[in-house]
Amino acid sequence: MSPPARFAVTRCARPSSLRRAGALAAGLALLAAACGDGIDQRAHLTVGTCWEATSTQALHRELIRIAQEIGSVDIDVRQFSYASLDDYLSKNQPHGGREALDLAVVPNEWLGQLLQRGIIGEVPTARVEMLRRRLVGQAVLAVSDADQVLGFPINADVVALVYDPALFPGPPRTLDDLLSAHLPAGVAPIALDVANPAHLAPFVNATQGSLIDRDGNFLWRDADVLAAVERLAPAWQSPDRWLLCHGADVESLQLQLFAEGKLASFVAGPWLLKALEETERPFRVIPIPRPSGAPYPARALVGYQCVVATRESRWGDLALEVAARLLSPEANRRLDLATRRLPVLLSAYESEQAGASPGTFGFLHALEEGQFLPPTAHWSEGFARARERLAELTGRGLPPSLKELRPLLAGGDRS
Repeated sequence: MSPPARFAVTRCARPSSLRRAGALAAGLALLAAACGDGIDQRAHLTVGTCWEATSTQALHRELIRIAQEIGSVDIDVRQFSYASLDDYLSKNQPHGGREALDLAVVPNEWLGQLLQRGIIGEVPTARVEMLRRRLVGQAVLAVSDADQVLGFPINADVVALVYDPALFPGPPRTLDDLLSAHLPAGVAPIALDVANPAHLAPFVNATQGSLIDRDGNFLWRDADVLAAVERLAPAWQSPDRWLLCHGADVESLQLQLFAEGKLASFVAGPWLLKALEETERPFRVIPIPRPSGAPYPARALVGYQCVVATRESRWGDLALEVAARLLSPEANRRLDLATRRLPVLLSAYESEQAGASPGTFGFLHALEEGQFLPPTAHWSEGFARARERLAELTGRGLPPSLKELRPLLAGGDRS
């Protein structure tokens, strides 16, 4: 594995003045507790993340501010890929020392496995009380396994449907409204990433019902997946349209064709809002519509990005303080705006800022209707199996016929 990129967040000495006098006292107390021998030793925290570059830079800026508030602390940010961060935490995490991660930004569905492996512990009670006061209830539930709270949720993700309002007389109410729309020649009706279970999940939910069983495991029945894919298949029944539905950078291709007026709608997350706004093409965002006649709503999966403190950290109390400060109203709002993810703080929803743009409002509506990913230990395993099964479908140059779908998607119900 190539070494991850490193950003030196701050290497400054203790600031001569702070925005709040209490911040200095709190910082010194934390350092004294962490060092044991007094406050002469500088604390050093390393934060790992698999966020893309722009979001990592936004995190970097907030950590600079926090380090300056606390004083006498250095913080590094190390950028990983999604897979390499999981691998580093589970297999390669050094035992202590400068290379060990003190904090990591991870999706909430990792939390159960990280606890099971002994990489993280539960959040102390005093911190949990703060989370329950400040956060929306779903965000706290999404980081809770039974009575244990395992991390600090800092923002939320959900997919929704982005569509061109000039091509539809009104918001599409069903998948069939999209597929049967009278569109100009050469305009594809809808695109999604078929290899991503999160994109397919709302359509499976519409047939199957909840994607979560009583034990918090991923429920992904082959018959219901097959039914969902069969309903979607008209969207890709040509080689050109098949290219819009799978591939390494399919999201960028979808965005480009939408901006050019060659794609009427696509499944996307709020992180694309800035790019969509920059196209200057009109767009609307709504929760993903279900196929007509489906017995259940098309509920999307809601994920949370979380900060966790590792057991190996030499600076455990300080790491928890840094995580908590990322949930201050000012810091969290800046992160939400920079990363274009959705807020978790109650104060964000009590103000008018949460629905400031139509695009953001559409994703918030999808979040409200969605189902959050549980942090149970086996959720990630089930989700990975679903991704492997879909890879067999998408690892083809030509779109599969309806006759080919059943053997491609078969593999035993996971119910």
